[in-house]
Amino acid sequence: MAQLPGADVKLIRLNPEWSVEKAGSTDLEQNLSINDFSGKRLIITLPGAGGFCNQEFDQVKDNMDKFKAAGADEVIVIVGTDILSNAGRGLPNLFQDTDLEFAKANNLKLDGVRSRYLNRAVIAVDSDGNEVAREDADLLGCRTVDALVGVAQKAFG
Repeated sequence: MAQLPGADVKLIRLNPEWSVEKAGSTDLEQNLSINDFSGKRLIITLPGAGGFCNQEFDQVKDNMDKFKAAGADEVIVIVGTDILSNAGRGLPNLFQDTDLEFAKANNLKLDGVRSRYLNRAVIAVDSDGNEVAREDADLLGCRTVDALVGVAQKAFG
């Protein structure tokens, strides 16, 4: 098994601890990588704001228990576009790949497009950082919860 490419790339995460009341003492953003998390990780990439099938954000949030039951310790959603437009979606691990370094390392960058869109992928990473399962999907295709959970079940079940 091979280490997940780009797992050390720093991504922007909106800090879930941030609030208006704590704005003076809490950073709005955090810079974290996939390697900053431990355990079995399921990474779901989405085109992001204005992207196709944005209902996948809600599918992930509303079915977090299914991902955990399938063996994922952490579910990490990575978007290529402005994370602020996705703020408040209730996803604890929502990241933006601002420099497209994770996208480039994992062949997720949409060729010919200069905007920060990612192709769609679900990537399972074991507790040692090895990529153990991956399924790519068409940019325009909408994935079902069962398809997303199925990757975790194959990898961790």
